[in-house]
Amino acid sequence: MEKTALIQQLINAYSEAYVKLGHSSLMGKIVALLITSPEPLSLDDISEQLQMSKGPVSQISRKLKDHNLIEKVWIPGERKDFYKAAPDIFGQAFANYASSMRRNMELGERFSALAEELDVQDEQAIHLKNRMDEMKMFYEMMDEYNRSFLKAWKENVKPELKETPQK
Repeated sequence: MEKTALIQQLINAYSEAYVKLGHSSLMGKIVALLITSPEPLSLDDISEQLQMSKGPVSQISRKLKDHNLIEKVWIPGERKDFYKAAPDIFGQAFANYASSMRRNMELGERFSALAEELDVQDEQAIHLKNRMDEMKMFYEMMDEYNRSFLKAWKENVKPELKETPQK
């Protein structure tokens, strides 16, 4: 298989994966393109390689930067914005996921408390409180595992990558 075909397959796979996670297709394409590029890419480069207009590419790049998945890079003598994948993009993506799971834990906690304060404590109110307690406990346990996993990843497992040969 040739390299361009492999990269295109990866871009398409990331595009589909991001859509399944509820994100935009373009978000997955930009991430895939940047993780395949040893050099930072300008918004023009990204737009051209993905055959997308620059406006949406710029907008999605800002979102990815806000989520610490990509970084803006300054290149001396260049006036354009350049981007590269964050050094620990996979760990950061997992940290973002773990953060969303913590929000679920907080929902369970909040609605459990609200169910307990209901005027009528009938069968449905008790059932609702029990389910919200279960939700809270589930996501608390998940949060413990996620934190433990991220700690182990950062301290022990994260691979030391080979330097990309300089041109």
